[in-house]
Amino acid sequence: MNEPRRDSATEAVLRRRAEQLAKLPISPDAGDEVEILACRLGGERYAVETRHLRSVQWASGITPVPCTPEFVVGIVSVRGEIVTVLDLATMLSVGSGSRLGQTWPVLLVGLPGLRCGLVVDEVVGVERLKLDRLQPSLSGREFTRGIGPQDTVLLDIEALLKSGRFNVSDE
Repeated sequence: MNEPRRDSATEAVLRRRAEQLAKLPISPDAGDEVEILACRLGGERYAVETRHLRSVQWASGITPVPCTPEFVVGIVSVRGEIVTVLDLATMLSVGSGSRLGQTWPVLLVGLPGLRCGLVVDEVVGVERLKLDRLQPSLSGREFTRGIGPQDTVLLDIEALLKSGRFNVSDE
């Protein structure tokens, strides 16, 4: 078999890529720094760790589900999977409003045994956050890990969604 020929420019690009990949952290939660996705809910800034995110999508055509709590916006099909969409602002008591009939950014989160979409007002971007620089949350809520730069509240998505307070029973 013939090996593909590589010129010096190709070798340089491959070497540079290998060096960049070698510098990447093994895990997004390595050490005392995490990668977060910052978003806005009303006038406040919140963040979730990217390790919990499957994707961010603009959801339209959300189907309402009758007889559900106010924080359940509805369901939507994402690549053939039916996903429950929740209003994060209502869940955190920082605002609410009808999300039906509009297009909103939805954070698709995936935890072991749990997948859902969280509606936010605006996605700000991906950032790095040093955990040792977080200030304690004044609210004392168990689902906040602390407050970072620009008054960004780092949410503990796992604690928030697994707390049981947002379970919907069919009674």
